[in-house]
Amino acid sequence: MMGNYPLRIPDHVMAEAKALAVQNGTSLNQFLASLITERVGEMKVLAEVEARAARANAGAALEILGRVPERKPLAGDELALAP
Repeated sequence: MMGNYPLRIPDHVMAEAKALAVQNGTSLNQFLASLITERVGEMKVLAEVEARAARANAGAALEILGRVPERKPLAGDELALAP
């Protein structure tokens, strides 16, 4: 099932969206639908991450990390330090 919504977009944004749709080899409708779908997905994931973070126990996480033994990183895993 598909829904319809009359969307008002500033002319300059519409022109850019049309050009990008052409560059991507898709219709304007499909281009805008995919952008909206991606953004809705991002917002849902962000809400889930925030909900999980709110339930997190930082003390327990730090205690678990404290169990990791001190040793040099394996070759190729070193952090590049900023100059």
